[in-house]
Amino acid sequence: MNDTDLWRSFRDGDDTAFSILYKSQIEVLYKYGHKLTTDTQLVEDSIQDMFIELWNGRQRLSDTDSIKFYLFRILRRKITQNPLNRHDTALDENVMEQKLFSLSAESQLIDVERENTRTKMLSSALLKLPSRQQEVINLRYFNSFNHQQIADIMNISLQSVHNTLQKSMKGLREILSDYAEVILCGAGLVVAFLFWGRL
Repeated sequence: MNDTDLWRSFRDGDDTAFSILYKSQIEVLYKYGHKLTTDTQLVEDSIQDMFIELWNGRQRLSDTDSIKFYLFRILRRKITQNPLNRHDTALDENVMEQKLFSLSAESQLIDVERENTRTKMLSSALLKLPSRQQEVINLRYFNSFNHQQIADIMNISLQSVHNTLQKSMKGLREILSDYAEVILCGAGLVVAFLFWGRL
């Protein structure tokens, strides 16, 4: 079932569609929430409240052909506008390193020493970027949203997305300029951020 059909079934009150929707999106929502705040309870509560509100108001929801985009936009608003969110939007170094070391089984086949070195270096580089730049990189390269979708999710202009991405890439090039094994190519990331994208 594609996103459009699944969403329509959910709006019609189909319990199975709701269960499929929840199970298919919960993990990626949880990961994205932790890119916005270190408060685990806030992330969990925001996701739970979001799904309850969606179910209760399902008949009033508009159509969508991208459930992930629709939910990311709602979740970001819930977390960033919550008065209880007193945490900085950038993850602290210990939390980031812990997540970066949660590599997939495929990644673990890579030479351990080289992998750990690259991961620590990447973690350090990302943490030097402003939180807004970290979020744009996450949405663009690890969640595959286009520039317009990022603008809608973050409630900023399309030009701001372009500018923020350019600043992010420039900043990372400067930070990582001494590391030959990290490849930053043109407007995109080729190798360096594969580890972060698997979180």
